[in-house]
Amino acid sequence: MGQDFTKDKEQDRQSTFTQRARRAQIIDVTIELLAEHGFSGVSLSQIADSAGVTKPTVLYHFTDKATLVRGAYQHVLDAMVESVGEAVASAEVAERPSVYVRSIVAHFISHRSHSRLSVEALIHGEVRTGSSARWKPVAELLRSAREARGVEGPSDSRTAALIIGGAIDAVVGEALEDPGYDAVAASEEIVDLVEQRFLTD
Repeated sequence: MGQDFTKDKEQDRQSTFTQRARRAQIIDVTIELLAEHGFSGVSLSQIADSAGVTKPTVLYHFTDKATLVRGAYQHVLDAMVESVGEAVASAEVAERPSVYVRSIVAHFISHRSHSRLSVEALIHGEVRTGSSARWKPVAELLRSAREARGVEGPSDSRTAALIIGGAIDAVVGEALEDPGYDAVAASEEIVDLVEQRFLTD
């Protein structure tokens, strides 16, 4: 009986691993297809075919196309947060706003499909993100950097964070439209703006 229980546990573990791997495969395929064809240019059947599974398998993991797009968007968001978060956490506090700008632009340029998927998810995937979820962390990076540098005087960190976020979005968007656009050089322009306008007295 103990042997049967161990065998059942192993089968459950294997089944869970297989399900996780299949779900990840579906998400990866969805990211690539949506980045290439857009929301309206991709069906669940196409996603299933490209992932090498059946449509019912896709629907087992995701109830509909919008849910799948939200799942793919969350995957993209988690990857970005992990990548940028590691870069920022390893930097000196005073340098974190600049590291943030460079690393987030670099991440989205090296993961172009993630950028395109984000746009599709926000437009078609019924993804809702509060504005403060984006600007508050950047505002905190600015506040901490100013403090670490001994910069005094009034500072509207919220507006500064919104300006930085808008500049990053514009640079990444332009790089998606024009692969020849030098987004790395553009990120350095944003860094210069941050340094001169928001991190000095």
